[in-house]
Amino acid sequence: MANDKFDTAVYFFEQSLNKCQATNYREGEAATLNNFSQIYKTKGDYDSALRYLERSLEIYQAIGNRAGEGATLNNISQIHDANGDYNKSFQYLEQSLKVRQAIRDIPGVATTLNNMGAMLFEQNRPEEAVPLLMKAYQIFQKIGSPDVHKTESWLDKIIQKIGETRFQEIVASLK
Repeated sequence: MANDKFDTAVYFFEQSLNKCQATNYREGEAATLNNFSQIYKTKGDYDSALRYLERSLEIYQAIGNRAGEGATLNNISQIHDANGDYNKSFQYLEQSLKVRQAIRDIPGVATTLNNMGAMLFEQNRPEEAVPLLMKAYQIFQKIGSPDVHKTESWLDKIIQKIGETRFQEIVASLK
């Protein structure tokens, strides 16, 4: 992100955060903190991104916004993934999945399953990724989400890595 765009984004997020805090609009405050985290993530400042996400998570949990909590847990996992802490990242994805399942956030469940499968693939664990990615694929397909293409891409990479025959064996064992 170019510095001028970064500075502009920070300026507007600061304005939003100030207004949310002045009016005690906690949900808006949490969302703005989440947005702050994404610009710092883009810049590669993972420590700052994580601090914003942790503050956002605290607020979402305090006000009982489970959807915001699930999304923020997913975002925290992405920061730990970028830092190379895959175990911690996967733990946050598992927490996100539980929250999203509990509130029946179907698109969120599929997104989290996709992220879990992608992480396993990137850790050279493609066979473990298949069940998660197949569930994500089925959900995305059922709800007509364009994100189905992301999951298809991961499944294609797995087929290239382990072969069509082994892939089909794993899929058959899921039924």
